[in-house]
Amino acid sequence: MVKMKLKIDNDSNKLKYVPIIRQNNRASIQDIKENIEDSKVVLECDYFDTDELKDFKKTMEAVISKGATIHLFQDDREVQIDYISNLISSYEQIAEDREKLDDRISGDD
Repeated sequence: MVKMKLKIDNDSNKLKYVPIIRQNNRASIQDIKENIEDSKVVLECDYFDTDELKDFKKTMEAVISKGATIHLFQDDREVQIDYISNLISSYEQIAEDREKLDDRISGDD
């Protein structure tokens, strides 16, 4: 399964990031804090689940707004931060196109 993963650079504000991460991660406060300190993944989600990606993006934006420097990965490949927005937009466009096609096929246009 392909995953989107988030790492956060260790800095003096790491305790500000923990409650934000915990909203979407069942890990303990200590585990999240240690993952930040050790440059490990603090949050991940399913690459193909649009709703999970949206929640992931909100969390990512929230920690950025608190001053975090983040690193976004598609599995083990680092990607640009706007990659997730583009991915969500693509999935939404595909869903919209699929609905239009379904309407045409069923004659509901």
